[in-house]
Amino acid sequence: MIIIAIHYILSLCAISLFSQETCETVFNDKPEIFIIGTIHSMHFNPEYHYSLIDIQAQICALQPDLVCGEITPEAYEQAMEGYFPPEAAFLAQMATRLNYRFEPVDWRLDYATQLKAEEEYPKSVLEKVSSFAKTYFAKFKESGSSSVYDDIHNEMNLAIVDSVFEKIIGADQIAVIAHGNWSERNRRIVENGLAAARNARRIVFVFGSDHIPQIRRQLEVLGYKVQIPARQFEPFNNFKVSDEVIGRWQRNLENLKLIRERKIQVTEDDYQKLINSRRIEDLELAIQKST
Repeated sequence: MIIIAIHYILSLCAISLFSQETCETVFNDKPEIFIIGTIHSMHFNPEYHYSLIDIQAQICALQPDLVCGEITPEAYEQAMEGYFPPEAAFLAQMATRLNYRFEPVDWRLDYATQLKAEEEYPKSVLEKVSSFAKTYFAKFKESGSSSVYDDIHNEMNLAIVDSVFEKIIGADQIAVIAHGNWSERNRRIVENGLAAARNARRIVFVFGSDHIPQIRRQLEVLGYKVQIPARQFEPFNNFKVSDEVIGRWQRNLENLKLIRERKIQVTEDDYQKLINSRRIEDLELAIQKST
């Protein structure tokens, strides 16, 4: 009887240990996550040595299953897709050729709320943010790096960007809203990306470089280990992209012009966002520089 009791206890222990091991395996069975920062229209400036072809090479080196890009799900493959950075549509178009799945995971605050905050933006915060904006990218031209990729992914520079958003902008609620409700936007980006992950084992978030610290923090809070990958490409100042990408950009540009002329109906919020932006000019630049 004692032997049976001991066997029973040992069996329970074994079950307990197996269950714990299984839970730990499941807990640790998380995908590898990388974040790559972009510089939007500056990708077409040869002085920065970071073209869309370089982004493509970096992503190819990482071999992701999933790329999460800077387009909102509701705008993806719709008339407002061109409102978002050209590199996002580029990555979407290249997904099949480069063997990954692309998911639009961005989120944007409504225009009216953001505009009201911009009109009430505290002067003291504006002065500090403007001073940072004028010098941040300018100093990289003198850094001696082979590509601005190295600069914007450098931990010291990431800490500077994070400090601006956390300690200067983040200290004033009006400024936070004026910047599109920054923390909430990045939280939604992560939420959308993880919801889209499904069985992906290697995930790359590709967003403007100022998003990197917040996206990383949001993921780490959820228990994910995040990697900011070192550059794995040699800068290649060739801006020519495929005809398929040019075709997509041209369709997006035409759609934006039709929205501007009220010939394509969108929400008033989307209309105001477009006419109060430089998205059409940015897309025209992308097409001009890439053909």
